[in-house]
Amino acid sequence: MNKEQRLKEIEKEFLKIALIDAVPMLMIGLGLYAKFSGDQEPMFDFLKNDLIVNGLFVVAVPVIAWCMFRSFQLVIERARLGRSED
Repeated sequence: MNKEQRLKEIEKEFLKIALIDAVPMLMIGLGLYAKFSGDQEPMFDFLKNDLIVNGLFVVAVPVIAWCMFRSFQLVIERARLGRSED
């Protein structure tokens, strides 16, 4: 596989990671809203339950951490490919 093809594959992987990361980010946003909205009525009824809100964090944080780890790996690989082209 040549460098240009691998760079295109890396860009596709970045797009996939962004799509995978979108849902957990929404979950984190909803969880933070539920935790810090104060005495206001929550947007959704399920946000009244602390167990569900904490579950949002428990599920979302590992997925976000994996997405960050994978993104860093791809950035490093893309930088190596860029340096080797010179």
